[in-house]
Amino acid sequence: MTHSPSGVTGSDEFRWRDVFAGGGEMGARIAAHDWAATPLGPVEKWPQSLRTAVSICLHSRFPVLLWWGPELVMLHNDAYLPVLGASKRDALGRPGPAVWPEIWHVIGPMLTGVLNGEGATWSQDQLLEVDRYGFVEERYFTFSYSPIIDESGAPGGVFTAVTETTDRVVGDRRLRGAGREAGARERAWQAEAAVRAAQQRALRQAEGLARLAGALSSAEETTAIVAVIVGTAPAVVDADAVRLALAPPGSSTLEVTDHTGPVRLAVDADVPLARAVRDGEPTPLPDGAGVCLPLRYGDGGVLGALELRWAHPVAVDDARRNLLDTVAGLCSQALRRAELSASARAMADFAGRLTVTRSTAEAIDVILSAAPLALGAALPGLAMRDEGLGVRLWYHDVPESLAATFDGLRADDPRPIARALRSGKRITVRDRADFARQFPELPDPVGGHGIVTTVALPLFDGERRPVAALAFGWRRERPLRAGDLALLDTIADLCEQTLERVRLAAAEHNLVTRLAGRLRSTATQVPGPLEIATRYRPAMTGLHLGGDWYDLIALDGGRLAVVLGDVVGHRVEAAADMAQLRTVVNTLIRSGVPLTDVFSRVTELIGYGFLGTCLALIVDPGAGEAAVARVGHPHPVRVPAGGVPETVTTGNSLPLGLVREPVPVTRVRFAPGDLLVLYTDGLVERRGQLYDAGVAALHEVITPLRDEPVEVVADAILTGLSGAEDDQALVVIRHSR
Repeated sequence: MTHSPSGVTGSDEFRWRDVFAGGGEMGARIAAHDWAATPLGPVEKWPQSLRTAVSICLHSRFPVLLWWGPELVMLHNDAYLPVLGASKRDALGRPGPAVWPEIWHVIGPMLTGVLNGEGATWSQDQLLEVDRYGFVEERYFTFSYSPIIDESGAPGGVFTAVTETTDRVVGDRRLRGAGREAGARERAWQAEAAVRAAQQRALRQAEGLARLAGALSSAEETTAIVAVIVGTAPAVVDADAVRLALAPPGSSTLEVTDHTGPVRLAVDADVPLARAVRDGEPTPLPDGAGVCLPLRYGDGGVLGALELRWAHPVAVDDARRNLLDTVAGLCSQALRRAELSASARAMADFAGRLTVTRSTAEAIDVILSAAPLALGAALPGLAMRDEGLGVRLWYHDVPESLAATFDGLRADDPRPIARALRSGKRITVRDRADFARQFPELPDPVGGHGIVTTVALPLFDGERRPVAALAFGWRRERPLRAGDLALLDTIADLCEQTLERVRLAAAEHNLVTRLAGRLRSTATQVPGPLEIATRYRPAMTGLHLGGDWYDLIALDGGRLAVVLGDVVGHRVEAAADMAQLRTVVNTLIRSGVPLTDVFSRVTELIGYGFLGTCLALIVDPGAGEAAVARVGHPHPVRVPAGGVPETVTTGNSLPLGLVREPVPVTRVRFAPGDLLVLYTDGLVERRGQLYDAGVAALHEVITPLRDEPVEVVADAILTGLSGAEDDQALVVIRHSR
């Protein structure tokens, strides 16, 4: 049995149009369809349950139709095209009553009942008078209507598996009418029973896939997803038992769960389930009565394995292979989503713990205890520059025998942690053979203590000088994917901010001023076609310091994310909220969470204990556009080349901290020569002045300078709009010609 990696490719698990396009003719049509003109809206706003159901539908070889929403909008696969006939091939994206008006009095009440929570239906050899070729004809169908449970826990649509049975029904009538001999009739009935059994089995499998997809979409935590897989997957594939093994990145043990509960299994164990994880290939059970399927990340890496066992040996034909691949893909997709959420929560917790530290000792303790938990790592150590070439070392849960090998470490030492501290470069060792290649003259005490993959992260001060290095490892080889590297960058950024903050914490005012003023962007490179100027101006009085921030985040494809935010409140409390919010938003955007979902995910991860405004913008100079999501924040200003400033109007949303639903995303043209100005409200708000008057004053400052370099524009804005009592953050971006 061969297996292809299932699920979405790349770091963004929500690139659904690529998934749809691989589903035959209808997949390509769904990917190209203008869904924004339908009741479903654009694909990026579809709920996860609908996206998953469409993926199942397109990759099924059985005729499958989806009806979604109160309008019962239709989506279907290639196998359903013959059911539509010639006159209804434009059914995609249309409401059901408009496609099937001649039979709606029969099927409409069934569909409405399923949507209203009355349960699934089954219709066998149902007579329907359909118009598929320009005339009405009597045809017979066997079909089922099953609810698709959406994120609210209620039916959001209807899953339909259908087959036309006209030929069999008519043939059966002719046999009975002709009065043929009993043997012929018996053979016909046997053939009919076999066909009917195959149809019912295919329908059960399609319905089972729909139930599995709906349950996985509703589950959020990994434990809940594991329970769904173990409890639901057996019925989908007619298996007698299921075991699920999860492989935490870098761990030497697997977390195995079946109907009896969780156990642990060594990754190197000589059993099929562990071999499927190690080899990344489907592995049959010794008796031929089962198979272990690897579960994969989007890039093909293995995150676990699913063991399916039947009561007797089962032949794996194309139909069963397709079913097993679909089940593995659904499980992989759900587990990746849960891992992403858990990682974001761990980062939020790490950021929260760091923000309350008030001394270097407290910060180091949190870094060494919490950072490895967020990454699943072990044996953390921190090296910090001392006088001259001296280095101070801190450890957490490191054996004394290993710590002793680092006594007397100097900044010019060739070992990885000292090299990272000295060079300011991240040092990655994939395995111990890689260590021997990179450091051929050095002993390897870290490998001697069971560590396989290691990383040493340089930490910089406010002037970008390497002042410390954080190192840790994993007990099994850990491929560092794009998402892992993004987490490492976030960890380093958090540690840098915290160490810098506590170093300057001699007085509360200095601490807040330094934390608010630092706001160093995490983007190390700005895409070539863009010119960017950033400014931060603290308030005139110390009482108003602390809540504003900006962030620049380099994304793949030459794109750049820009985030501005303003937390309600001042001094230490606002600064702490700002640091945590900035980190969480940064992590979500780096991890590929769609812009429309970023702010609702922030609320899920942090809760409602804060209030503020935020604007997130993703600039794609290659496409000549910018996507904007705004929660209570001032509207950005766009200046077309040779034009006048105009306010970018976006959809409304609740302020940051109250957002629970997806936020509207507005796309605006951003062509060569165009200018974008993003700012916090301190720039335009003045005591005794209307807010709109402040925005008009901003436009007046920009107009005569629209063609000047962005640094000149930024300086002129701050000069022309002086006198504020609040913090001010400003980002000016030009798409260079």
